Amino acid sequence: MSYKANIASNLINQLLRLVLGLATSILVARALGPEGQGYVAYIILIFTLIGSYGHFGLNNAVMYFHKRKGIDASHLYHVNSTCLFIIFIALSGLTLGAWHNGLWLRDYALVWVLGGLLFVLAEFYYNNHYAWFIASERIRESNRVNLLVLVLKSLFVMAFWLLGTLGTGHWFWITVLALCLNAILLQIRLKRGFGFKWDTTLLKDEFAYGGIVFLAAAFDHLHLRVDQLFIKNMLGIPQLGVYSMAVNLSELMFLIPLSINTALTGRLYNSEEGDSGRMVTARTLKLTLYVCIILSIIGIPLSFAIPWIYGEGFRGAILPTIILLVGVIFASIARVAAPYFFTSGRPKVHLRVTLLSLLLNCLLNWLLIPLWGIRGAAIASAISYFFYGIYYLSVLVVKEKFQLRDFLRLRMSDINAVLRKP
Repeated sequence: MSYKANIASNLINQLLRLVLGLATSILVARALGPEGQGYVAYIILIFTLIGSYGHFGLNNAVMYFHKRKGIDASHLYHVNSTCLFIIFIALSGLTLGAWHNGLWLRDYALVWVLGGLLFVLAEFYYNNHYAWFIASERIRESNRVNLLVLVLKSLFVMAFWLLGTLGTGHWFWITVLALCLNAILLQIRLKRGFGFKWDTTLLKDEFAYGGIVFLAAAFDHLHLRVDQLFIKNMLGIPQLGVYSMAVNLSELMFLIPLSINTALTGRLYNSEEGDSGRMVTARTLKLTLYVCIILSIIGIPLSFAIPWIYGEGFRGAILPTIILLVGVIFASIARVAAPYFFTSGRPKVHLRVTLLSLLLNCLLNWLLIPLWGIRGAAIASAISYFFYGIYYLSVLVVKEKFQLRDFLRLRMSDINAVLRKP
């Protein structure tokens, strides 16, 4: 599959996601208000963390072991699927036991916790299936599936809103079931079938490699979410609801580098290591940076329309949104640079920078939230995002011997190389 075609598909797909995401967020915000928004945002945050990182790195090893180690695709898929299900059963037992004993999620009924566990299972398999599509550069095919599910999700939100019945429970279950549908449809398109296999040696090797990627990914995700955990514990659910709106809006821009990241990862895994991979990395990072700068310039003045669009209760999200939009520009650099090191078998680079960025964000949140509330949280995150991006640029220039102008000087040849037909 053409890298250029995948980039074009991703950009079109993410533009549609931006539009639908904004429309859906408006309806949800007006129906739920800050407190309802915060209530759902918190439980989704918790189970997203479990679903994204509860596999302990197994999903992170799929592409590397298939493409670089040459493991048979069918064997690798069935062994990993079996292991994922066993891990899910163990995590479900721990989660339900902790809830039953009042150790966490005490404000949520059992049906919400069960829904969260279903979300975890779907997250496990969605990420596993998606990794196979990236590895084979079937990005356009996966985009069509993801967009179909997003459209259905948006239609259900709109239907409940028009009926005047859109509540916290509806929004929660729409989110859960949409992810389940996404995982199922990707599995059908993957055509791997079902089967139970076990390979201790393979799993040991996968966890050894994937464990590093797992820790880096966990640190990266916490880096983006730790401010919300601080706010929930220091300022309460209503303020979390307002701040989560700012996060949702600013991170819509992350759809660009994240989407390009998948195409870049697939291209690097299917390219010989050397100058070709370096050129693709530099060009893609540069284009991503400029696209995000343009989106930020557009998004900053639009942020003042938040109370008019989402409701007066979200007026406090204006300044945090503006601050976070600036920070996301720099975080975008890191998100596009990371595949260069993953595909060459050096995930420890990403591990170091994500850990340092997370620690910096924690320290700044602890210092600034008592002083300036959710604005302090936004400043803390923006500073850590800046560090995140500049660190990666420094590594690429100083250690990998890229030229700084490779990432800053935009030429028509760069644009044409990506967008023209292969």
